[in-house]
Amino acid sequence: MSLIAELRRRNVLRVGAAYIVTSWLVIQVVETIFPIYGFSDAAIRYVITGLAVGFVPAVIFAWVFELTPEGLKKEKDVDRSTSTTAGTGKKLDRAIIVMLALAVGYFAFDKFILAESREAAIAEAAREEGRSEAVIEAYGERSIAVLPFDDMSPDGDQEYMSDGIAEEILNLLAKVPDLRVISRSSAFAFKGKDMTIPAIAAQLNASYVLEGSVRKAGNQIRITAQLIEAGSDTHRWSETYDRELVDVFDIQDDIAATVVEELKSTMLGNAPRSRRTDERAYTLVLQARYLWWRRAEGDEQKALELFEQAVDIDPDYAPAWVGLVAPYLVSIRKERIEREEGLRKARAAVDKALELDPDSAEAHVRLAQVLTWPPRDWEGNAAAAEKAYELDPNSPLVLGYRALRAGYRGKIDDFVAYSDRAAEVDPMSAIWPNNKAAWLIRFRRADEAEQAIRLAYELNRNSRSLNEGMTDIYNIRGEYDQALEVLAEMPIEEFNMTRKAIALYGAGITEESNKLLEHVREQTETLPFVALGMAQIYAMRGENDLAFEWLEKTRGHVSPSDIVYDAYTRVLVDDPRWKPYVDSLDWQWGYEY
Repeated sequence: MSLIAELRRRNVLRVGAAYIVTSWLVIQVVETIFPIYGFSDAAIRYVITGLAVGFVPAVIFAWVFELTPEGLKKEKDVDRSTSTTAGTGKKLDRAIIVMLALAVGYFAFDKFILAESREAAIAEAAREEGRSEAVIEAYGERSIAVLPFDDMSPDGDQEYMSDGIAEEILNLLAKVPDLRVISRSSAFAFKGKDMTIPAIAAQLNASYVLEGSVRKAGNQIRITAQLIEAGSDTHRWSETYDRELVDVFDIQDDIAATVVEELKSTMLGNAPRSRRTDERAYTLVLQARYLWWRRAEGDEQKALELFEQAVDIDPDYAPAWVGLVAPYLVSIRKERIEREEGLRKARAAVDKALELDPDSAEAHVRLAQVLTWPPRDWEGNAAAAEKAYELDPNSPLVLGYRALRAGYRGKIDDFVAYSDRAAEVDPMSAIWPNNKAAWLIRFRRADEAEQAIRLAYELNRNSRSLNEGMTDIYNIRGEYDQALEVLAEMPIEEFNMTRKAIALYGAGITEESNKLLEHVREQTETLPFVALGMAQIYAMRGENDLAFEWLEKTRGHVSPSDIVYDAYTRVLVDDPRWKPYVDSLDWQWGYEY
């Protein structure tokens, strides 16, 4: 008997084929499952190596042994006349067929189901890699994250001081040309998290990290600072300062200057210096900023009061004046203060801040914001925004406002570019992808908006923007059933009623849509701004006459920007009545579609 015939008789070839097919399936499953549970590529390689090594023992085993009704026996001990190799061979054939069917099924699943999400992940990774490479090309290794300093005070009640000093140093470094400084919101996002410095730096795409601690007892303060090279996790510099609180400005200046010196780049200019003030005013400003960032109940009003106390102590301290502007504007929106009084105070505060510090980019942004309120000054707004960008083109606040102005002018590609730049400096903040998604929705660029909104959700899972944004995206795409599924998980409020009425009508559930439409109409009697919702519903139904009738009712109740760039009323742009209507609004930005 030939060797091939004997291999067939003993089912060695069948066992080998079954082993190969089964091993291939195991490898595919391992490559999919192991990364989910945190196993490294090395673990996958061990499995593949083990399967490869096991092939030879498997075929040797098939050659030496035979499966009989009495169990495994050596082939030489089996009576050929009672051998069951033929029956075993048929069972192996069936097993091979089943395994091949599973392999084909897995291949189809991988090709048509998994491939799309995998390609999207690869594309996103490529975008992130490209963004990182662009940052490195622009700044080289000149990037730093200033982490919140630890509060080492005896009572642990000086967190505002430790956070504030770190923020002051961050702000000083941010003024150094050609040095990329990670924003406060992103750097402080790691506060209290058990992560290594290299891991934090990798997420922030920073080459260096500055960390430290603050210990305050009475009027004495101890500040320790350490500059760490993230790649090697080694200390480049460390210093401890034991001084009186009045010397805190000298300490901040010394730390900033030393960091610049340690980075040893001829491209970097001299480190800027802190603005001096009374230590009481300085402490109040740190407390106010801490509360403004925290935003717990009552924090906004308390921050405003602390900023006011600071300017009472030192009327020449510019950071206190500029800190007042945003709280005044928020107080107007939340009706804590009359509009006329609030605008007067906000304008006085920003004018004083610019008088004291004309090179403050934040003050110029705040001026631009104030000038958008009636009586509006659009030329002044543009000049202030441009000046802010000239002074600090890497500030997330400046870039975010520049993006907003681009959006108002209909320049959506510019909006995306500036938003992405803000995200580079502030990568852990959900604000930028959220804003990006909102404006992409306004321009009905649904696929790009979905990518941005899912990134925002990853950064802030407490945000409601995912469901709200996805509802708009599904409605824009005409995927009304999916929109209704998302809406089922959301509270029914004014704007969600509008979204649901649109989705119900699109899904052919007209009667329920009409009931919601009537409910929205009733709300306009007490909430005039809801008239925009009526216009949106009729626009999406194709009832243009009624849509324009309700648009007229929005005058004086809805910001023109919410009409000019709205995802739902946007379907009216080809109607000859649209341009005259928009031209009649108090809208000075111009618009593009």
